[in-house]
Amino acid sequence: MDEIDNRKYWLVAIFAFVGLGGAMIQARGALIPTFEGYFGVSKGQLGLVTPVGTVGFVAAMVWLGPASGRVDLRQFLLGGGILTAIALVLIGLAPTFTVLLAMVGVRSFGIGIFRALDRPTLSHLFPDSRARIFTLQEMAWAVGATTGPLLVTAVLLQFSWRLTYFVLAALTVPVLVVVWRLEPPAGTVNEKSFALSDMRSVLAHPSVYGMVAAIVLVGGIESAFFTWLPSYAGEMFSDGVASITLSIYLVSYIPGRLAFSRLGERYRFTDLLVGVTVVLTGLLYAAFVLADGPELLVLIFAIGFLVSGLYPTLISLGIESNPAYTGPVNAIANVATQVGFFTVPAAIGFLAEGSTIQQAMLVQIGLAGLLAIVLIGLRLGPVEDG
Repeated sequence: MDEIDNRKYWLVAIFAFVGLGGAMIQARGALIPTFEGYFGVSKGQLGLVTPVGTVGFVAAMVWLGPASGRVDLRQFLLGGGILTAIALVLIGLAPTFTVLLAMVGVRSFGIGIFRALDRPTLSHLFPDSRARIFTLQEMAWAVGATTGPLLVTAVLLQFSWRLTYFVLAALTVPVLVVVWRLEPPAGTVNEKSFALSDMRSVLAHPSVYGMVAAIVLVGGIESAFFTWLPSYAGEMFSDGVASITLSIYLVSYIPGRLAFSRLGERYRFTDLLVGVTVVLTGLLYAAFVLADGPELLVLIFAIGFLVSGLYPTLISLGIESNPAYTGPVNAIANVATQVGFFTVPAAIGFLAEGSTIQQAMLVQIGLAGLLAIVLIGLRLGPVEDG
């Protein structure tokens, strides 16, 4: 296989797996109400699903993120994919909620192995167009994430929820076959690793620790929607509409990320982030306090549109302020996101157990308000951005 074809198939394989990863995460969120009834567990226990996944993902990122220059990228990408496929099958076979939680952790560890190495691989394959390739990669995730709840809705019409995971496992097989047959990506032998001391020096920059604080909050807001939106909507709509509500939220990520890719070239990152977050806070108040019918669906789309651009813009802020530390900034941002994923869904689950899911979701308004304060601090502070 010549180099051009090898690069093309690597791109297809990585984008396909990233898209499947998005589908896996959002299918899990859409199935939360089903898990509650099937396993007979409380909302507090359901709130552990996302944190368990976070632990697996972060463990892989911390292990492999700094070591990407010391491992065989092809072998580890393939290994992460195989582990993911096996875990998907075992989730589908899980006899108890405890086993399901354990396999969610294993699946997330497999995904984390792949995601820790996919960007270094793409970076070497397409050194002259990294920004465009990474944007397209985010789009692939958004497309996959949109299909996850739709798959759940289609499966539950006639079959058990378990089929969802068998289908996802089957879809990973062609991707793994492609990766297995490909030659190692060219140029990856020159990938550099970084040490913990590098992380400390990067974290000392105001743009980075400000980015970290903001991304933790953004990760919390996103994960709350991913995990609890179907349950929240289920109190207002039928089960089918509740699952589609998550798809409405996710499909807004596609135009949202396209819009932010253009807006980021026209406005300072901090100006854009502050303006968007202020509007987002108002929309969240309207959705969770004022809306009580079909207008919620419109608000959910608008909220997803705005939320979709926060994470990529914050990463761009961190990298543009520290261009010599792209690798560490990317790793720090990924871990910061998972901190939000670990804490907020569990907190909402425990709050919902003691009250209602409607009251617990009011946390989202508070998180957006805190995010606005952090971003205003970044705007007024010593941060240089594009």
